[in-house]
Amino acid sequence: MLRLFSALMLLLVAAACASAPPRAAAPRVVVNYGPPGDPHNPVQGPYQPNQYLQVCNGMSVSNSPPFYPGGWVQDFKPVIVVNTVVLVTVPTNDACLSSGFGFRGGRIHEGVDLTRRPAGPVYAAAPGRIIEARHSDGYGWQVLIDHGKGVYTRYAHLAHFEPSVAVGREIGFGQPVGQMGDSGNATAVHLHYEILTGNYHNPRGSKGLDVRDPFSFPAYELTFAGS
Repeated sequence: MLRLFSALMLLLVAAACASAPPRAAAPRVVVNYGPPGDPHNPVQGPYQPNQYLQVCNGMSVSNSPPFYPGGWVQDFKPVIVVNTVVLVTVPTNDACLSSGFGFRGGRIHEGVDLTRRPAGPVYAAAPGRIIEARHSDGYGWQVLIDHGKGVYTRYAHLAHFEPSVAVGREIGFGQPVGQMGDSGNATAVHLHYEILTGNYHNPRGSKGLDVRDPFSFPAYELTFAGS
């Protein structure tokens, strides 16, 4: 798979998945990061997103978006905008889509599943503050990041966390979160990735947030000063 050219990302600083974990305590810290390229954002990591995404070959992929021959997702947007927050759609490299967002097995699948062999690292989709980093029966080892402006991302079924991952810590775009795994209620090694919106400080915590389809958002359009 091809990767987005480096100049874009220098400017951009910005299976089965089951039951809800109980709410973890999180400090009430206002999270507000600048636009891509803002020097006040946390330090950017080494990750650059793939420009294209392929549906996994040789398996039945539920809720698959339309794709071209060869399994390449049509009109794939590697970098999107959610409530003015710039996020990547697939926060890992060289993975294929093994399950999309939507109803599956009589219930809603609240994110997308991404698979690769061997299992690869998982990265922060945008700068943010870690508000959950723990194990639950359903999600296994999972991390929840607050990106500000009512936008959150979840990374679940991880094999382990990076040593720098801890609740309350800031994390930069593209910094490693952990390794793709099969912890919790997972039938195979993969990343379960969710985009959520709302206010985390509600009686249900992250499960009181609105789950969103990563493929439903507009693409981030790179603009240059004076253009």
